[in-house]
Amino acid sequence: MDQLIHDFINSLNRRPTTKETYRKALMGYSKWLGDTSPIGLTSNDIQRYKDYITSKDLSTASVSAYLTAVRRFYDYLEIMGKTTGNPAKKVKGGSRPHRHSTKPITRSDVRKLFETIDLSSPLGLRDWAMLSLMVRCGLSEIEIVRANLGDIKTRNKQKIIYVQGKNKDKKDEYVVLSPTVVRELDKYLAQRESGDESEPLFWGIGNRAIRERITTRAIRARVSHYFEKLGIKRKGVTPYSLRQTAAMLAIESGATVSEVKQMLRVKTLSTVLVYFEEAKELRKSKMTKSKIRSKKIKVN
Repeated sequence: MDQLIHDFINSLNRRPTTKETYRKALMGYSKWLGDTSPIGLTSNDIQRYKDYITSKDLSTASVSAYLTAVRRFYDYLEIMGKTTGNPAKKVKGGSRPHRHSTKPITRSDVRKLFETIDLSSPLGLRDWAMLSLMVRCGLSEIEIVRANLGDIKTRNKQKIIYVQGKNKDKKDEYVVLSPTVVRELDKYLAQRESGDESEPLFWGIGNRAIRERITTRAIRARVSHYFEKLGIKRKGVTPYSLRQTAAMLAIESGATVSEVKQMLRVKTLSTVLVYFEEAKELRKSKMTKSKIRSKKIKVN
């Protein structure tokens, strides 16, 4: 099985990150198979595998990714003449959720978040600039990690930052920086030693991380630290909530579908519309709570 996976991965004309995703998924499939050969299995066997990975509480996106890898693997085996059909062809992954499992934070919480940060220290200035990019510009954790000093440019008299997201092998997309974010970045960069354009925009801070690129783990730890400090760390509120909040705030401020799509760098219209549906639900929820408060005041 290991040799078959190796040969299949080498046959792919995909990005290294995609190949690695397929390899990991197929190693998991191989572990599930044990001593059983992948040759000669039926769709019922693949359905049993799907039931197994679904029982592991994986997200529907992860289940789909695992099954896609298995499906492509059997396509390869069929082309190579090792099987007479693809048993995984009829076993589909779970449908993607129509709502995010995470929740945005409120505009009030955003204000309190920035009020909580201590700007008298290099750590505070770094966190302020970093969180500002996430909650005001919608940058993801991996985009923050991969950002370099030289990625901040001027385009058509506007400050922008080029980004490299998940499963991307180059920085061919950019985000426009608002004047507020530009000012906050300038304050952060003013206290940093000038460096080469290839240097990370955000260093890790600590004995083990000095002069090293910040990690996703460190970003999550800092976001969680502030969420706990504010008392808003609860189920559904995660570091991703900041990116989701950026979309909600933009929509609340009148941003169009195309503007939100460009800000978040998402590929499909349906993905963007999910944010608009969630924004609509938030407005309805706020109106309902407001009516309830008004009724209580009248009764009292």
